[in-house]
Amino acid sequence: MKSALIIILVAALGGVAYAIQQRVTRQARERLLAELATLPPVTLDFTTPEGAILCLEDAYRKHDIEAAVACRDFATEARLWLQQRPFYSSDLLAEMLSEMTKTMEWSYRESMATHWPIDWERAQSYFSKREPYAEGVVVVCEVTRGPDGSLLRQRLLVTETPTGWRVVTHLPK
Repeated sequence: MKSALIIILVAALGGVAYAIQQRVTRQARERLLAELATLPPVTLDFTTPEGAILCLEDAYRKHDIEAAVACRDFATEARLWLQQRPFYSSDLLAEMLSEMTKTMEWSYRESMATHWPIDWERAQSYFSKREPYAEGVVVVCEVTRGPDGSLLRQRLLVTETPTGWRVVTHLPK
């Protein structure tokens, strides 16, 4: 009898702890969304890093692969990827850059042909900060509120090109 009562008490305490944790999480999410809502709006164009991200998300929304490719900078992605491999000489890196750029674009097109990202139709994007990463490249922190209210946080590399800002790639968390 005593052990059954202990089990019931432990289960009840677990339920209370879970409810408190859910409430705290919900309140934190509401505070974050309220803060993000006060940020200035971002224009959907290539004049800012955040605008370039919105252009890419707009291409995702429309399932327009050509527009999505136009929002990306595969040459910078290839250059950064190759620079992270110190065992290549600078001459070899220069030789490999063109082919690596083509390969990354081809891979992206293949991936998009079968796996478009989340439903951007009803998602809301907020940009919390921008930090320098490398020459002409910044990290943009984005919080996306999904249609179900969930929050997705991601960090994206964006680079300035002669034709405006372009998205390079996502950074691991």
